Amino acid sequence: MHFLSELTCGAHSNHIVAVSRVFCAFVLLLFAFTKSSGLGLQGGYFDVFALTYAVFAFVALIIAFNDWYLDFIASEAFIGLDVLAFLALTVPAMDEGVTWVVLSLCLIGHILFSSVLRWRLALVLAIAAFLNAVWIGDILLVEVPRGTVAWASVVRWGLFVPLGSLVLVWASGQMIKTNLPRFAGETPGPGYPVTASAMGYAMEAADSSDAVLCWIDREDLGCYSCTPASLEERLQPRKLSFGAADRLRQLEPMLFDLARDRAIVSAEGMLRACKVTALPGFQLLRELGVERGLCIPTSGEEGSNCLILTGIPMLGWGHLYLAHAIASEVAQGVAWQVSAVNALDRALSRLRKSVACDLHDSVAHSLVGAKFLLVALRSKAGADAEITGEIDAIKDALAAEHIHVRRLIEQLRETDSDARVRNLIDDLEATSEALALRWQITVDIIESDYRVPVPVWLSLEIQQIVREAVSNGVRHGEATRVTIKCRMRAIGIEIEVTDNGQGFGESNEPIFPRSIRERLTERGGTLEIVSNPGSTSLRMRVPVDEMD
Repeated sequence: MHFLSELTCGAHSNHIVAVSRVFCAFVLLLFAFTKSSGLGLQGGYFDVFALTYAVFAFVALIIAFNDWYLDFIASEAFIGLDVLAFLALTVPAMDEGVTWVVLSLCLIGHILFSSVLRWRLALVLAIAAFLNAVWIGDILLVEVPRGTVAWASVVRWGLFVPLGSLVLVWASGQMIKTNLPRFAGETPGPGYPVTASAMGYAMEAADSSDAVLCWIDREDLGCYSCTPASLEERLQPRKLSFGAADRLRQLEPMLFDLARDRAIVSAEGMLRACKVTALPGFQLLRELGVERGLCIPTSGEEGSNCLILTGIPMLGWGHLYLAHAIASEVAQGVAWQVSAVNALDRALSRLRKSVACDLHDSVAHSLVGAKFLLVALRSKAGADAEITGEIDAIKDALAAEHIHVRRLIEQLRETDSDARVRNLIDDLEATSEALALRWQITVDIIESDYRVPVPVWLSLEIQQIVREAVSNGVRHGEATRVTIKCRMRAIGIEIEVTDNGQGFGESNEPIFPRSIRERLTERGGTLEIVSNPGSTSLRMRVPVDEMD
């Protein structure tokens, strides 16, 4: 079993209860075989009692490890039989005082331990009070009149057993508080909630072989699902039926078996058995194609989610305690991640606003000032057509650059709005017009999608890459025409910038532009250069991960 599972004994409460019962049976048989009158069973009351309890314990053990539903249904009756066994051992007179004490304490410990794992504290305390009352009553009403117990022993055992019961109840209660490592949420990819990154964590904790996550999208309110395999392969989430969202909200923590129409539900701190088909929302399990497993609903910063773990070995009702621990850790991890992302967004927003102010107060003003200086210089140049033409060209280039800077300032100030407000195609068209004016060339957008929605910061990044590519084509390749293609694909945004410049020639290896390559590498993108005499193409790809 995995290391995480070793920390979650509460998940196997039903198995531990069964093993504890077998241990008690072993102790009973040990005392039955080693009586003071000789070794072996002699057919007396105690021998028959020990054998009967041993058979019962082994039958309960087999049920616990083979049928979690039947084990839960019978668990109350089994603990009731344990109490009857304690009474059957206590009422008859025993030959040896030590034997009676050891066996009674063994059964009391098992009953209290089992009750803590199965029921609420109030009922456990009631059972503990009853067992202690029987214990003390037997000493006072039976053993003392017989003269088999001294008053010093009465005081000793009368105090020891109640105090020991309280300690045992407390220790057993700590056992079902599963100690899981902290879960640190991550952003798994576009279209997925942060909770999707918890699938591996939950599978590891429960020793599960597979999982399914369902969630309600906060934008379109539709219900989606994914598996660890689809998340790893970066496939699109599967959209479920129209009513799946309502069914998801109705699910409760439970063990379920659709084939046998069985379920154990955890609600308000209590466990109850019922039919799966009697539960609201069970159709969602059928739509997901899961037959048997552990359902863990979670809610928090991202809304309603449901994690379903399948392929869990030794499944039992104790896994519902583990489900609550997983849900709590995942909720805390998701809340922490969402808070961290929000804090980062606020910091980036402040930084971008600061950059926008700096651009406005320095670069933009400097460009305007340079433009006015050129106007004054042109008036001094008089009628010299050649000089005035060059001045006009420089002035137009500065005007275009000023427009570009103002657009940068505007986009930087838009970061407080929706992350997908910019259409990259519109931004590239505006950039191409400015580049054409700046370099006195033809720049066209061709064979591109009509709309490529991206965050503001990514639009700025891609615009800068395109500006650098066009600049390199003009300055180094003496290009007079540049075409830009931009398309959205499942794996990311594909951008191709092609110029009609000199190219690198057949004997020269293409030189990767350092600035462009660094920008793309930082975003996890790729760059490919295809160069021939009279043409150079830069083919770039930005992964979809960068769009969130």
